Amino acid sequence: MSKTVTVTIDGRTIQAPQGSTILDAARREGIHVPTLCYTHLLPPLENCRLCVVAVEGERQYKAACSTSVADGMVIRTTGPELDQTRKLLLELLLDTHYGDCVAPCSVTCPANVDIQGYLALIRHGEYLEAVKLIKEKIPMPATIGRVCPHPCESACRRHLVDEPVNINHCKRFVADFEMKTGRRVLPEVPEDTGHHVAVVGGGPAGLSAAYYLRALGHGVTIFEARDKLGGMLRYGIPEYRLPKKILDWEIEGILSLGVRVRTGVTWGRDFTLDDLKKEGFGAIFLAIGAWASRKLGIVGEDLEGVESGVDFLENIAAGKPVRVGRRVAVIGGGNVAIDAARSALRLGAEKVTILYRRSRKEMPASHEEIEAAEAEGVEIHLLAAPTRILGEGGRAAQLEFIRMELGEPDASGRRRPVPIEGSETLMDVDQVISAIGQYPMVLTKEQDPGMERIPITRWSTIGGDPRSMHTGQEMIFVGGDLFRGPMTVVAALADGRKAAYSLNRFFQVGEVQPEPLHFNISKGDLESIDREPFEVYKVIPRERMPELEVAKRVTNFTEVELGFDEAQAHREAERCLVCGCSAAFDCRLRELMNEFQVDWRDQPSKKIHFQRVAAIDTHPAIALDPNKCIRCERCVVACRVFQCSDAIDFKDWPRFNEKCVSCGLCVDLCPTGALMEKRQGRAVERIHWRSVPTHCIQCGCGCEVDLKVKGGRLVWIADGRDVPPNHASTCSRGRFRAYDDQWKEKRVLKPLVRENGELREASWGKAVDRAVQGLRAVSEKYGPESVGALASFHGTCEGLYLLQKWMRLGLKTPYVDFPERGAAEALVRSLALSGAGFGLVPPLSSLAKARRIFCIGAPHGTSPLLGTLMRRAARNHGARIVRVGGENGSFPEGRTQRLDVEPAQWPAFLCALAARLIQRQGLGSATDPIQKLAEEVIRTADAWSVPSSLEGPMQALGEELAAGPGGAFVVDGTALNGLSPKGRAAAFQALAVLATAAKGNGQVEGAGIYPAFWGSNSLGALLVGMAPGMLPGWRPLDDAEAVKKVTEVWEAEALPSKPSADTLEALESGRLKGLFVQESRHLGALGKAGSEGLRNVEFLVVQENVAGPALDRADVVLPLAAFGEQEGTLVNQEGRFLGLSRALGAAGECLPDWEALSRIMAADGTPFPQSIEAVHAEWKELLPGCGEHEWASLVREKVRLADVC
Repeated sequence: MSKTVTVTIDGRTIQAPQGSTILDAARREGIHVPTLCYTHLLPPLENCRLCVVAVEGERQYKAACSTSVADGMVIRTTGPELDQTRKLLLELLLDTHYGDCVAPCSVTCPANVDIQGYLALIRHGEYLEAVKLIKEKIPMPATIGRVCPHPCESACRRHLVDEPVNINHCKRFVADFEMKTGRRVLPEVPEDTGHHVAVVGGGPAGLSAAYYLRALGHGVTIFEARDKLGGMLRYGIPEYRLPKKILDWEIEGILSLGVRVRTGVTWGRDFTLDDLKKEGFGAIFLAIGAWASRKLGIVGEDLEGVESGVDFLENIAAGKPVRVGRRVAVIGGGNVAIDAARSALRLGAEKVTILYRRSRKEMPASHEEIEAAEAEGVEIHLLAAPTRILGEGGRAAQLEFIRMELGEPDASGRRRPVPIEGSETLMDVDQVISAIGQYPMVLTKEQDPGMERIPITRWSTIGGDPRSMHTGQEMIFVGGDLFRGPMTVVAALADGRKAAYSLNRFFQVGEVQPEPLHFNISKGDLESIDREPFEVYKVIPRERMPELEVAKRVTNFTEVELGFDEAQAHREAERCLVCGCSAAFDCRLRELMNEFQVDWRDQPSKKIHFQRVAAIDTHPAIALDPNKCIRCERCVVACRVFQCSDAIDFKDWPRFNEKCVSCGLCVDLCPTGALMEKRQGRAVERIHWRSVPTHCIQCGCGCEVDLKVKGGRLVWIADGRDVPPNHASTCSRGRFRAYDDQWKEKRVLKPLVRENGELREASWGKAVDRAVQGLRAVSEKYGPESVGALASFHGTCEGLYLLQKWMRLGLKTPYVDFPERGAAEALVRSLALSGAGFGLVPPLSSLAKARRIFCIGAPHGTSPLLGTLMRRAARNHGARIVRVGGENGSFPEGRTQRLDVEPAQWPAFLCALAARLIQRQGLGSATDPIQKLAEEVIRTADAWSVPSSLEGPMQALGEELAAGPGGAFVVDGTALNGLSPKGRAAAFQALAVLATAAKGNGQVEGAGIYPAFWGSNSLGALLVGMAPGMLPGWRPLDDAEAVKKVTEVWEAEALPSKPSADTLEALESGRLKGLFVQESRHLGALGKAGSEGLRNVEFLVVQENVAGPALDRADVVLPLAAFGEQEGTLVNQEGRFLGLSRALGAAGECLPDWEALSRIMAADGTPFPQSIEAVHAEWKELLPGCGEHEWASLVREKVRLADVC
């Protein structure tokens, strides 16, 4: 039992293992100590010093990551001085950290929508996911996509290249896609919290608050004075800009969450604030908008024919009779003025003129609306202010205005208009529409006594906190125009969400808490940012919004802007420069900045010149931005100590050298965005993903990896947890090739059937029927042994089991096989003959602790993780490596001995080496299985000769092995598969003997056999019977008891006997006329038989996820779910049960292998287990040792065969 010491941390007395660090002890007790450079995978770095703690009796703070606990130690992990020290350390890091946490467009957006994120999703074709992302901040994207003034575009860095990205119209595209498909994107409403909020006002702020409150589980009732919800969206924005069917659809979506509505009720007339409280509402959100129009303050504005723009637009929207004069003057320069002018034109006005007292530059209306108005014939008189309205018969007849010139800027920042004396001008009018501004109609205390406690500003708005939206009085919140004055719809929507967040926090903790501010660093605004990096971008024209022709729109209220098509949306989204850091959502530095409330000082950080960055950012798979590097050195130490590649040189910032194997470990350990995955030449945009652990299928290691998924797309792949089999190590294949296989290869998405010489799309039913009929026809014509199956060594155990069962039970053929079967079967048979079974195959991680390694072939090429583990053993434990043939690898010089042995000579070499060892020390008693195997190995060694050049080295190796136990035998199983059956058997038998001697009494770390296979499930395929001479459970087909057991479980009369010829021989000779092939791209592993044997096949069925070489000859093609699209079981090359997770929906009409086989067996009338669970139940009866365990626990706990068989 390990010794412990007593320590006190933050007043808590605990027991901690002797030798553990303060950080270990604190984390074990759930005590938070901030860290940045620390990772449990590496020795303490102490570069960031953020983990410093105060130790009683010590004058200086101690690094918790490297200071060991001592008995009686008293530790303090927090306090004002410690927090201030950590804050100062973080501020110092900013001196060398230059970049943008979040894209400037998102920072500028009043709702802080993740614009960069949804543009990335549009590029990926994930339109509904883009809508989902938008709705995290604004609930009405189709509406806002039509009416937003898009301030985000003014901050777009694309200005420095050509024109800003057309952000708003991309947003509208995905929102319209949602509506057209009818697949509403709505949050799941949790269980009712019991809290109820009254929302007064059904405009954008009120609707937004209702949406987010319901998404949090709170009850909501909207009180609306008008007949319908929408507020200014319905009554202030014309139909040609915002069709009401769009607005209605989005409102219906909000109400579908369970929002209650009372229309036709007015605050102050029908209810008061106190009434709402008495009714049981726990909080009130006020959002009645700004409906009162400001007066012109000139003579004649009370004449008939003079009205406000708000009233004019509302009457149109409400369907009331609206009289329009022939000559209409509109006063104002905002969107209300533009809307009124364009609406008047549509209602029959012959001439519409807008008068605005400032210049065009100062007009608050969006420039697109101004241009559209002019295109339709609206005249705009700038620097003109009305002075009086003249009437005839009580009706407006003339408008007098005066010319203006711009003086000094006023409080708004716009230059103040100054009248030009004597410039008065008259114009004939018969209608004047005033649109110079609005303000809220705030109730008085006489109208509602509760208003006595509510703060009123001098702008006739209700005061409150702009972050929490709380008025400061009881539980009354405010938002939208009632709080801000007449502002934008997007700002009102943002207010509603902010209020919902604050209300939720109050309901949870009993006090108003606004949404936390997130730390953001910026490279600067458009004026101050370095322009050189933007010179490399190509000029790409901005996509223009298609519009209804002027002649077709000016006489009606049909929507003018027609919307982007898919191609336009894609092209426009591609123009995004991805300014925001792709690591913003998992940046450890940013997390700590938020935790310690560090403010970004408004001064540019030191930056590395653009050309120097470009010179070193040359890695094909990893993007390097040294401007974001904080010099923690995690990457270089990890590469040196954990990966042991020495691929990173570090001087001021990391640089990759030629030793890099692209494992991606540095990317996962980088606490900022300095190192990121690269796709299509730029860093991956991680967005907000979900993480799905699974196991890699790129080789037999079966490394645990994390699939980072957004919607239906794999975004990137990261190292898994520090758990078996790989303990957080990966390689380039698992990290990058697995992604490329998924998204760069040509996928097979639909069933195909060959008709008249061409493959044509078909239904699954038709394809399955054709497959069954075709193979049955071949069997009837040539006999059962004319049909066979070549499975994928990446297939799931479930699918492979069903495939061999269908072949044996349904088609009565013994020909079931897969690439690498020869080597895998030789390994399994040799392990069985040794008597130790999989006890001779240690866990992969043990290889890193070996002191003596024999590397046969290039197993590190087949399974790169083995190369990492061998290098780690040499570096950290001084292991000596003996290379027996194979390609050169990056192994330590001075600790590696190379023997030039050709693959054909490996069996003879290994048998001779084993024979010398046996002759020196012996192995067990004469009756032990291993002794019998050893005798067989000696006989083989005597029969084969070894080149005389190897006698000396072999003699020395034999003496070294005999001197004491120890020895890891790492063998390239894929290379051995190319040898003859006799050679494969001899090699693995010799390895079994050598491994038994190396293990000694079983206490030698790292000793044993480490096979390397390309197939992620080669051992699993054998385990479930995917071999012509082997039944499920590794039982030989000539074992009568095994045959009896299988026939009982399958309820079969008999099983086909062992075939007279090997599968490959039968294929090459033309005996196999009907063939079922999985993933034909792997047929190359079969050599000549795989590449040429298909020529003799008369009927070919292939199950493919990407287009393989057999596609051109196939009669039926069945689309196969790819990595990440199906669940199932693997058995890796160390004999460990591993689970595959389904992280993505299958592309197209692809099906998991086991589901497709189920359909085939059903069509063929062959009995089959009806579910994965039923398959597992059959296995429990057929697989020795496994029947005592629940299959789910075998996979969940990653049990090894050595522990159950």
